[in-house]
Amino acid sequence: MKHTAHVSSADGTRIGYEVSGAGPGLVIVSGALLSGGDYRRLAALLSESFTVYSIDRRGRGASGPQGDAYSMAKEGEDLVAVLRQSGARFVFGHSYGGLVTLQTALQPQTRRLLDKIAVFEPAVSIDGSLPTWFVPAFDQAVAEGRLARALALLTKGLQVAGPLDKLPLPPITAVSSVLLATVGRPYRKTLPTVTAELAAARGLDGQADAYAGIAAHTLLLAGERSPAYMREGARTLADTIPVARLTSLPGLNHGAPQQAPKPIAAELRAFFTNSAPDPDSKTMKAYQ
Repeated sequence: MKHTAHVSSADGTRIGYEVSGAGPGLVIVSGALLSGGDYRRLAALLSESFTVYSIDRRGRGASGPQGDAYSMAKEGEDLVAVLRQSGARFVFGHSYGGLVTLQTALQPQTRRLLDKIAVFEPAVSIDGSLPTWFVPAFDQAVAEGRLARALALLTKGLQVAGPLDKLPLPPITAVSSVLLATVGRPYRKTLPTVTAELAAARGLDGQADAYAGIAAHTLLLAGERSPAYMREGARTLADTIPVARLTSLPGLNHGAPQQAPKPIAAELRAFFTNSAPDPDSKTMKAYQ
């Protein structure tokens, strides 16, 4: 049975989330553009073993606005509010949600709330690894309401659309326009939130050892077909976080948690239940 709930974050912002399944609590933190509902297929698979809490991060879905004083700290407060209300001790974060998860796990006052965390290609910038060339033009396009151009710049800049990334910007913009008028209509609301999120991610750029303070047992997942900077970032984090494992998933790309949730769910289930990892996965650093 699924139901919705909400909690007030530290600044009073309403944070909504969807609850499904039964068992130990597992919170899903979405990537940029996405909301908790975009992970329903993954949540359904995980709900066989866990009580899953799929968050609508601020600025989307059932949650309140991002707010003028948006920061990574506020994202952390939102996650902590859900953890405290739900009692969940496991977190899975995808892309920007992975960065939120890692940053929250770093905070001394929240470490006691987390036992294990898993992230799929977190949007961590290590020594300038996150592409930023497109950001000024993206911010301008959002400010002007040219959302198809903004989505095209984001897609091409972050290299998350496979072969489409290699096309010139005009055809990507045309595809983006169709997407925003059809299945991608919710992105019209979430695209403006990406401006502040990109700024937050860029502001956290630094050396990998900034993440050496994470105490939670950590699983890092990366798709074999994802951009090199995402795969390398995950590998570097796995070498830095004290108790971590990196698993490369054959045939998957950055959108796997939505598009191909079965192998993601299998890895998460194995990790969070302490069972052996999938023997077909490529484990780069053994879980300790």
